[in-house]
Amino acid sequence: MRFRKYPPVVLLMALLLFACNKDAVEQPGGIVGKWNLKKTRARFYRNGVLYRDTSATNYTPAHFQVFNSDSSGYVSWPQSSGSAIFTFKYTLNGNLLKTTDTRPGSPEFTYTVIKLTQSSLELTFETSISTATTRLSEIENYTYKRE
Repeated sequence: MRFRKYPPVVLLMALLLFACNKDAVEQPGGIVGKWNLKKTRARFYRNGVLYRDTSATNYTPAHFQVFNSDSSGYVSWPQSSGSAIFTFKYTLNGNLLKTTDTRPGSPEFTYTVIKLTQSSLELTFETSISTATTRLSEIENYTYKRE
């Protein structure tokens, strides 16, 4: 048989084939856990032209999100009177993260997962509104570290 002459080559080819990472988003450990907000960036556009670009890194340990294994979660966001807690339901399908606040009538938000590793989570959210003459859009980026 021909394969007997070349076993190291066949083995090497098999290893290379299975070693390739086909997913752009790694998910070791998945999204479940507590994620501390580290950085945000928001870019605002009017008719496709950037008119404001802001970022922030002054977040405290009280700024975080928790994703539970039962597809529920909550956000902690400090207020002047203490931290506000917002609960939500979520689904993660590939690189699309959809969240819905548990309060009745709340809209669903769809984020694109840019990076998901054991210690890092990066999300992007885009929104826009249009009138007859103006299109306003915003792109927000969120960077989290797993606790």
